Amino acid sequence: MSDIRMVIGGLFLVYGVILIVAGVFGEPVNLWTGLAMAVFGGAFLVWARVKRI
Repeated sequence: MSDIRMVIGGLFLVYGVILIVAGVFGEPVNLWTGLAMAVFGGAFLVWARVKRI
């Protein structure tokens, strides 16, 4: 059973990956922002799985 933390972490992770891919293919976005969002989203998902409500 998932909660809202899983949704929030997943959204951060997906948007971070989108920014990374867009930056690699030449779009004017900040790669470091995408990387930070992907790491934050992954950490958020791990925290949501380990610390159940």
